[in-house]
Amino acid sequence: MASLASPSNSRLTCLANGTTYGSVLIKPKQNNPYILFLHGFPASSYEWRHQISFFSGLGYGVFAPDLLGYGDTDKPTQLEPYKLKQMSEDIVSLLDHHGIEEAIGVGHDWGSFLLSRLANYHPERILAYVFLDVGYMPPFDHFDVDLINEKTQGHFGHPIFGYWHFLNSPEAADIMTKQIDSTTAIMFPVSTDIWLEYFCPPGGIGKFYEKEMTGALPDWMPESEIAVYKQIMSADNGGFRGGLNWYKSQMANNNTADEKAVPSDRRRTDKSVLLVTCAKDYVGIPAMMEESTKMFANDLEVEHLDCGHWVQLELPNKVNEVVKSFVEKHLFKA
Repeated sequence: MASLASPSNSRLTCLANGTTYGSVLIKPKQNNPYILFLHGFPASSYEWRHQISFFSGLGYGVFAPDLLGYGDTDKPTQLEPYKLKQMSEDIVSLLDHHGIEEAIGVGHDWGSFLLSRLANYHPERILAYVFLDVGYMPPFDHFDVDLINEKTQGHFGHPIFGYWHFLNSPEAADIMTKQIDSTTAIMFPVSTDIWLEYFCPPGGIGKFYEKEMTGALPDWMPESEIAVYKQIMSADNGGFRGGLNWYKSQMANNNTADEKAVPSDRRRTDKSVLLVTCAKDYVGIPAMMEESTKMFANDLEVEHLDCGHWVQLELPNKVNEVVKSFVEKHLFKA
């Protein structure tokens, strides 16, 4: 949530289509490039707090929007605005509004999906790509979560998207808000081994909530930051409903017509690409993420880290240094 992530640098921008986005905007020093940070679920620009301070301190421009459905940004109830092509257009409109011609794109989780579509629809706006945990996602001709679960069960010994059915259910938003301590426990676990029982298998996360399970939080998510997170995701700020619409739209195959039309020359890039994999994420399995990103990148670097899903929170200093080194190597030193 931009107004909490960096209050003095938060912006509200109303686009021509009537959608209002909140964002963190810090202008670069001299002629340094902007870095565009795209967060995932269930989060906001607050997810990038360690990167915002680090890279702006080096003189890079920082642009970190609260994506549609989150934080200070509008939270439509209908699914149409959550099409990835439409949200890509929103990001381009935001860049235009703020006079940002090009940026280094950094995505995490669903932010990596959105960065992938910016590569497909607006590659001229991205200088280089950084995918954290979730790699490049190629356009889908048809999205079938059950088929993905079946295939990953066969290849890796467990399904990866079992939780999607719960997130697609009409009651998920209320449950996640009312049982916020259970939500933080499953989303930010001390050990991601719990995901193998309660997140990855179909029905697992529903059982987690039925049992009203909670747990200790990791050291990298202190109580003060969890309190801010709970405020951001509270019912007063729209809860989880907007973020869940990303899942609902994808499962309804609202993106497939657009994605079938992506030409072959927009499905690869010669620009520099960095993929940071996370060994302890049982959803963003490193081998899968590397394979999918290799389909996209002619110039790919891969950094393997021993951590869970929230790499930029769990290992902020390492992530900052890896991204800084990549940017300096392929662009220029700030």
